[in-house]
Amino acid sequence: MDPHAQRDAKESATKRPAAAAAASFILFLVSAIPAAALGARETAGSAPITIRAAVLKGPSGVSLVRLLDGPAALPGNATLKTVIVPNTDVMVARLLSGELDAAVLPPNLAVNLFNAGMDFRLGAVVGFGMNSVVSADSSIGSIRELAGRVVQVAGQGATPEYVLRTLLAKEGLVPGKDLTLSFSMPVPEIAASLIAGRISLAVLPEPFATQALAGNASLSRAFTLEPAWREATGAGDYPMTVLVVRGTLVDSRPAAVAALLDACKASVEFVVSDPAAAGFLVEQRELGLKAAVAAKAIPASNYRYLAPAAARPALEALLRVFLEYAPESIGGRLPDEGFWRGDAREK
Repeated sequence: MDPHAQRDAKESATKRPAAAAAASFILFLVSAIPAAALGARETAGSAPITIRAAVLKGPSGVSLVRLLDGPAALPGNATLKTVIVPNTDVMVARLLSGELDAAVLPPNLAVNLFNAGMDFRLGAVVGFGMNSVVSADSSIGSIRELAGRVVQVAGQGATPEYVLRTLLAKEGLVPGKDLTLSFSMPVPEIAASLIAGRISLAVLPEPFATQALAGNASLSRAFTLEPAWREATGAGDYPMTVLVVRGTLVDSRPAAVAALLDACKASVEFVVSDPAAAGFLVEQRELGLKAAVAAKAIPASNYRYLAPAAARPALEALLRVFLEYAPESIGGRLPDEGFWRGDAREK
Protein backbone atom coordinates (compact mmCIF):
# COMPACT_ATOMS: atom_id res chain seq x y z
CA MET A 1 0.00 0.00 0.00
CA ASP A 2 1.37 3.42 -0.95
CA PRO A 3 1.85 6.04 1.80
CA HIS A 4 -1.20 8.05 0.73
CA ALA A 5 -3.42 4.98 0.88
CA GLN A 6 -2.07 4.09 4.30
CA ARG A 7 -2.85 7.60 5.54
CA ASP A 8 -6.39 7.54 4.15
CA ALA A 9 -7.01 4.10 5.61
CA LYS A 10 -5.91 5.40 8.99
CA GLU A 11 -8.22 8.41 8.65
CA SER A 12 -11.11 6.14 7.71
CA ALA A 13 -10.42 3.82 10.62
CA THR A 14 -10.55 6.71 13.08
CA LYS A 15 -13.55 8.35 11.44
CA ARG A 16 -15.89 5.34 11.40
CA PRO A 17 -15.69 4.63 15.13
CA ALA A 18 -16.28 8.31 15.80
CA ALA A 19 -19.44 8.30 13.71
CA ALA A 20 -20.57 5.05 15.32
CA ALA A 21 -19.87 6.50 18.76
CA ALA A 22 -22.05 9.51 17.99
CA ALA A 23 -24.89 7.23 16.90
CA SER A 24 -24.45 5.08 20.02
CA PHE A 25 -24.52 8.21 22.21
CA ILE A 26 -27.93 9.13 20.81
CA LEU A 27 -29.30 5.62 21.29
CA PHE A 28 -28.00 5.56 24.87
CA LEU A 29 -29.71 8.84 25.68
CA VAL A 30 -32.95 7.70 24.07
CA SER A 31 -32.99 4.44 26.05
CA ALA A 32 -32.09 6.19 29.31
CA ILE A 33 -35.04 8.59 29.33
CA PRO A 34 -38.54 7.36 30.26
CA ALA A 35 -41.01 7.81 27.44
CA ALA A 36 -43.41 9.62 29.74
CA ALA A 37 -40.86 12.36 30.31
CA LEU A 38 -40.69 13.19 26.60
CA GLY A 39 -43.37 15.68 25.79
CA ALA A 40 -44.66 15.72 29.34
CA ARG A 41 -44.80 19.52 29.29
CA GLU A 42 -47.08 19.75 26.25
CA THR A 43 -50.56 20.83 27.23
CA ALA A 44 -53.71 20.90 25.15
CA GLY A 45 -56.05 23.80 24.57
CA SER A 46 -55.18 27.26 25.77
CA ALA A 47 -53.38 26.37 28.99
CA PRO A 48 -50.19 28.43 29.43
CA ILE A 49 -47.08 26.84 27.98
CA THR A 50 -43.46 27.88 27.56
CA ILE A 51 -41.77 26.84 24.33
CA ARG A 52 -38.02 26.56 24.80
CA ALA A 53 -35.92 27.00 21.65
CA ALA A 54 -32.13 26.87 21.36
CA VAL A 55 -29.50 27.96 18.88
CA LEU A 56 -25.92 26.74 18.69
CA LYS A 57 -23.05 29.00 19.64
CA GLY A 58 -20.95 29.73 16.57
CA PRO A 59 -21.71 30.05 12.85
CA SER A 60 -24.72 27.72 13.01
CA GLY A 61 -26.48 30.15 15.32
CA VAL A 62 -25.88 33.30 13.29
CA SER A 63 -28.95 33.07 11.07
CA LEU A 64 -31.26 32.93 14.11
CA VAL A 65 -29.55 35.63 16.16
CA ARG A 66 -32.63 37.86 16.09
CA LEU A 67 -34.75 35.04 17.51
CA LEU A 68 -32.78 35.45 20.74
CA ASP A 69 -34.55 38.78 21.25
CA GLY A 70 -38.12 37.59 20.77
CA PRO A 71 -40.98 37.40 20.22
CA ALA A 72 -41.70 36.63 23.86
CA ALA A 73 -45.41 35.96 23.30
CA LEU A 74 -46.78 33.40 20.83
CA PRO A 75 -50.39 32.60 19.90
CA GLY A 76 -52.44 30.27 22.08
CA ASN A 77 -51.19 31.49 25.45
CA ALA A 78 -47.62 30.39 24.68
CA THR A 79 -44.39 32.05 25.71
CA LEU A 80 -41.08 31.68 23.89
CA LYS A 81 -37.82 31.29 25.78
CA THR A 82 -34.57 31.11 23.81
CA VAL A 83 -31.14 29.95 24.92
CA ILE A 84 -27.68 29.51 23.42
CA VAL A 85 -26.17 26.02 23.67
CA PRO A 86 -22.41 25.45 23.34
CA ASN A 87 -22.34 22.28 21.20
CA THR A 88 -24.44 19.54 19.63
CA ASP A 89 -23.87 16.98 22.42
CA VAL A 90 -25.39 19.35 24.96
CA MET A 91 -28.18 20.23 22.52
CA VAL A 92 -29.14 16.57 22.07
CA ALA A 93 -29.04 15.89 25.79
CA ARG A 94 -31.33 18.84 26.49
CA LEU A 95 -33.75 17.86 23.75
CA LEU A 96 -34.03 14.35 25.11
CA SER A 97 -34.39 15.45 28.72
CA GLY A 98 -37.38 17.61 27.80
CA GLU A 99 -35.56 20.89 28.50
CA LEU A 100 -35.92 22.01 24.87
CA ASP A 101 -38.76 21.92 22.37
CA ALA A 102 -36.99 23.29 19.30
CA ALA A 103 -33.33 23.34 18.39
CA VAL A 104 -30.76 23.97 15.68
CA LEU A 105 -28.88 20.83 14.58
CA PRO A 106 -26.82 19.49 11.67
CA PRO A 107 -29.12 17.60 9.27
CA ASN A 108 -27.64 14.14 9.86
CA LEU A 109 -27.97 14.47 13.62
CA ALA A 110 -31.58 15.62 13.31
CA VAL A 111 -32.42 12.57 11.19
CA ASN A 112 -30.50 10.25 13.51
CA LEU A 113 -32.63 11.42 16.43
CA PHE A 114 -35.84 10.90 14.47
CA ASN A 115 -34.82 7.44 13.26
CA ALA A 116 -33.91 6.49 16.83
CA GLY A 117 -37.57 6.95 17.75
CA MET A 118 -37.60 10.56 18.91
CA ASP A 119 -40.40 12.62 17.38
CA PHE A 120 -38.42 15.74 16.56
CA ARG A 121 -39.58 16.90 13.16
CA LEU A 122 -38.09 19.21 10.55
CA GLY A 123 -39.43 22.72 11.09
CA ALA A 124 -37.20 24.37 8.51
CA VAL A 125 -33.77 24.55 6.97
CA VAL A 126 -32.10 27.74 8.21
CA GLY A 127 -28.69 27.52 6.54
CA PHE A 128 -27.12 25.95 3.48
CA GLY A 129 -23.58 24.91 2.69
CA MET A 130 -20.86 27.37 1.84
CA ASN A 131 -17.56 25.52 1.80
CA SER A 132 -14.62 26.97 -0.06
CA VAL A 133 -11.35 25.56 -1.26
CA VAL A 134 -8.85 28.12 0.00
CA SER A 135 -5.42 27.94 -1.58
CA ALA A 136 -2.09 29.68 -1.82
CA ASP A 137 -1.73 28.26 -5.33
CA SER A 138 -3.60 30.36 -7.88
CA SER A 139 -3.48 27.54 -10.45
CA ILE A 140 -6.11 25.52 -8.55
CA GLY A 141 -9.61 26.21 -9.83
CA SER A 142 -11.54 22.94 -9.83
CA ILE A 143 -12.02 19.62 -8.07
CA ARG A 144 -9.85 17.84 -10.65
CA GLU A 145 -6.91 20.11 -9.86
CA LEU A 146 -6.80 18.74 -6.31
CA ALA A 147 -5.12 15.61 -7.70
CA GLY A 148 -1.70 15.02 -6.20
CA ARG A 149 -2.32 17.44 -3.33
CA VAL A 150 -2.68 17.22 0.43
CA VAL A 151 -5.97 18.86 1.36
CA GLN A 152 -6.86 19.81 4.93
CA VAL A 153 -10.56 19.22 5.42
CA ALA A 154 -12.80 20.73 8.08
CA GLY A 155 -15.63 18.59 9.36
CA GLN A 156 -14.51 14.97 9.53
CA GLY A 157 -17.49 12.65 9.63
CA ALA A 158 -19.82 15.54 8.78
CA THR A 159 -21.36 17.18 5.74
CA PRO A 160 -18.24 18.90 4.29
CA GLU A 161 -16.27 15.66 4.16
CA TYR A 162 -18.98 13.64 2.44
CA VAL A 163 -19.84 16.39 -0.01
CA LEU A 164 -16.16 16.58 -0.97
CA ARG A 165 -15.87 12.79 -1.32
CA THR A 166 -18.94 12.77 -3.58
CA LEU A 167 -17.43 15.41 -5.84
CA LEU A 168 -14.05 13.67 -5.95
CA ALA A 169 -15.74 10.39 -6.93
CA LYS A 170 -17.59 12.12 -9.78
CA GLU A 171 -14.21 13.25 -11.13
CA GLY A 172 -12.74 9.76 -10.72
CA LEU A 173 -10.38 10.83 -7.92
CA VAL A 174 -9.76 8.34 -5.12
CA PRO A 175 -8.59 9.71 -1.74
CA GLY A 176 -5.49 7.88 -0.62
CA LYS A 177 -4.51 7.16 -4.20
CA ASP A 178 -4.93 10.36 -6.22
CA LEU A 179 -4.79 12.84 -3.35
CA THR A 180 -4.58 12.94 0.43
CA LEU A 181 -7.36 14.20 2.68
CA SER A 182 -6.13 15.27 6.10
CA PHE A 183 -8.39 15.69 9.12
CA SER A 184 -5.67 16.47 11.63
CA MET A 185 -6.85 19.95 12.67
CA PRO A 186 -10.04 21.50 14.05
CA VAL A 187 -11.61 24.21 11.92
CA PRO A 188 -10.17 27.27 13.73
CA GLU A 189 -6.68 25.78 13.58
CA ILE A 190 -6.98 25.19 9.84
CA ALA A 191 -7.81 28.86 9.33
CA ALA A 192 -4.91 29.93 11.58
CA SER A 193 -2.50 27.61 9.77
CA LEU A 194 -3.50 29.01 6.39
CA ILE A 195 -2.95 32.54 7.66
CA ALA A 196 0.46 31.62 9.07
CA GLY A 197 1.48 29.78 5.88
CA ARG A 198 1.91 26.42 7.62
CA ILE A 199 -0.50 24.83 5.15
CA SER A 200 -1.45 25.97 1.66
CA LEU A 201 -4.68 24.17 0.75
CA ALA A 202 -7.88 23.49 2.69
CA VAL A 203 -11.63 23.06 2.51
CA LEU A 204 -13.21 25.52 4.94
CA PRO A 205 -16.77 26.60 5.76
CA GLU A 206 -17.79 30.15 6.48
CA PRO A 207 -16.89 32.26 8.38
CA PHE A 208 -13.49 30.57 8.64
CA ALA A 209 -12.78 30.86 4.92
CA THR A 210 -13.40 34.59 5.09
CA GLN A 211 -11.17 34.85 8.17
CA ALA A 212 -8.32 33.06 6.41
CA LEU A 213 -8.60 35.19 3.29
CA ALA A 214 -8.62 38.38 5.34
CA GLY A 215 -5.54 37.29 7.28
CA ASN A 216 -3.24 36.36 4.40
CA ALA A 217 -3.21 38.26 1.11
CA SER A 218 -1.47 35.39 -0.71
CA LEU A 219 -4.53 33.16 -0.25
CA SER A 220 -7.46 33.03 -2.65
CA ARG A 221 -10.86 31.37 -2.77
CA ALA A 222 -10.04 28.84 -5.49
CA PHE A 223 -13.66 27.69 -5.82
CA THR A 224 -16.68 26.74 -3.74
CA LEU A 225 -18.17 23.25 -3.54
CA GLU A 226 -21.77 24.23 -4.09
CA PRO A 227 -21.88 24.62 -7.92
CA ALA A 228 -20.16 21.25 -8.35
CA TRP A 229 -22.59 19.69 -5.87
CA ARG A 230 -25.61 21.01 -7.76
CA GLU A 231 -24.21 19.65 -11.00
CA ALA A 232 -23.35 16.28 -9.48
CA THR A 233 -26.69 15.69 -7.74
CA GLY A 234 -29.21 17.64 -9.76
CA ALA A 235 -30.47 18.96 -6.42
CA GLY A 236 -30.24 22.37 -4.86
CA ASP A 237 -27.62 23.47 -2.37
CA TYR A 238 -27.04 21.04 0.48
CA PRO A 239 -28.50 22.02 3.87
CA MET A 240 -26.03 22.55 6.71
CA THR A 241 -28.33 23.68 9.53
CA VAL A 242 -31.90 22.69 10.34
CA LEU A 243 -34.42 23.56 13.03
CA VAL A 244 -36.26 20.63 14.61
CA VAL A 245 -39.45 20.90 16.67
CA ARG A 246 -40.97 18.44 19.12
CA GLY A 247 -43.75 16.59 17.30
CA THR A 248 -46.29 16.71 20.12
CA LEU A 249 -45.91 20.47 20.19
CA VAL A 250 -46.52 20.71 16.43
CA ASP A 251 -49.73 18.69 16.88
CA SER A 252 -51.05 20.40 20.03
CA ARG A 253 -49.93 24.00 19.45
CA PRO A 254 -49.73 24.48 15.67
CA ALA A 255 -50.35 28.24 15.80
CA ALA A 256 -47.57 28.78 18.32
CA VAL A 257 -45.15 26.64 16.29
CA ALA A 258 -46.12 28.50 13.11
CA ALA A 259 -45.35 31.81 14.84
CA LEU A 260 -41.99 30.43 16.01
CA LEU A 261 -41.11 29.38 12.47
CA ASP A 262 -42.19 32.77 11.11
CA ALA A 263 -39.86 34.42 13.64
CA CYS A 264 -37.03 32.15 12.47
CA LYS A 265 -37.69 33.09 8.86
CA ALA A 266 -37.73 36.78 9.77
CA SER A 267 -34.40 36.39 11.57
CA VAL A 268 -32.75 34.72 8.57
CA GLU A 269 -34.05 37.45 6.27
CA PHE A 270 -32.81 40.16 8.63
CA VAL A 271 -29.33 38.64 8.85
CA VAL A 272 -29.02 38.39 5.07
CA SER A 273 -30.40 41.87 4.41
CA ASP A 274 -28.31 43.72 7.03
CA PRO A 275 -25.00 41.93 7.74
CA ALA A 276 -23.58 44.86 9.72
CA ALA A 277 -26.52 45.01 12.13
CA ALA A 278 -26.59 41.22 12.36
CA GLY A 279 -22.84 41.14 13.08
CA PHE A 280 -23.34 43.58 15.94
CA LEU A 281 -26.00 41.31 17.46
CA VAL A 282 -23.83 38.21 16.96
CA GLU A 283 -21.04 39.76 19.04
CA GLN A 284 -23.46 41.27 21.56
CA ARG A 285 -25.16 37.92 22.17
CA GLU A 286 -21.76 36.19 22.47
CA LEU A 287 -22.22 33.69 19.67
CA GLY A 288 -18.46 33.35 19.35
CA LEU A 289 -17.76 35.74 16.47
CA LYS A 290 -16.66 39.36 16.41
CA ALA A 291 -19.06 41.78 14.73
CA ALA A 292 -16.69 42.66 11.88
CA VAL A 293 -15.95 39.01 11.07
CA ALA A 294 -19.62 38.02 11.13
CA ALA A 295 -20.64 40.99 8.98
CA LYS A 296 -17.99 40.20 6.38
CA ALA A 297 -18.79 36.48 6.30
CA ILE A 298 -22.59 36.67 6.19
CA PRO A 299 -22.85 37.55 2.46
CA ALA A 300 -20.82 34.43 1.65
CA SER A 301 -22.51 32.15 4.17
CA ASN A 302 -25.60 31.02 2.20
CA TYR A 303 -28.08 31.58 5.01
CA ARG A 304 -31.58 30.87 3.71
CA TYR A 305 -34.88 29.73 5.21
CA LEU A 306 -36.71 26.86 3.52
CA ALA A 307 -39.85 25.13 4.75
CA PRO A 308 -39.88 21.30 4.94
CA ALA A 309 -41.65 20.51 1.66
CA ALA A 310 -39.46 22.87 -0.35
CA ALA A 311 -36.30 21.66 1.41
CA ARG A 312 -37.00 17.94 1.04
CA PRO A 313 -35.35 17.27 -2.37
CA ALA A 314 -32.09 18.97 -1.37
CA LEU A 315 -32.02 17.39 2.07
CA GLU A 316 -32.77 13.90 0.77
CA ALA A 317 -29.96 14.26 -1.79
CA LEU A 318 -27.57 14.99 1.08
CA LEU A 319 -28.93 12.17 3.25
CA ARG A 320 -28.32 9.66 0.45
CA VAL A 321 -24.65 10.62 0.58
CA PHE A 322 -24.62 9.91 4.32
CA LEU A 323 -26.27 6.55 3.57
CA GLU A 324 -23.39 5.74 1.23
CA TYR A 325 -20.48 6.85 3.41
CA ALA A 326 -21.75 6.71 7.01
CA PRO A 327 -25.23 5.17 7.26
CA GLU A 328 -25.00 4.90 11.05
CA SER A 329 -24.83 8.70 11.28
CA ILE A 330 -28.47 9.00 10.12
CA GLY A 331 -29.79 5.84 11.73
CA GLY A 332 -29.31 3.65 8.65
CA ARG A 333 -32.24 4.89 6.57
CA LEU A 334 -34.01 7.92 5.18
CA PRO A 335 -36.62 9.35 7.53
CA ASP A 336 -40.28 8.53 6.95
CA GLU A 337 -43.05 11.01 6.22
CA GLY A 338 -43.37 12.04 9.86
CA PHE A 339 -40.01 13.82 9.83
CA TRP A 340 -41.19 16.32 7.22
CA ARG A 341 -44.24 17.43 9.24
CA GLY A 342 -42.69 19.99 11.52
CA ASP A 343 -44.79 22.85 10.12
CA ALA A 344 -48.49 22.10 10.60
CA ARG A 345 -49.36 24.53 7.81
CA GLU A 346 -47.96 22.05 5.29
CA LYS A 347 -50.34 19.17 4.53
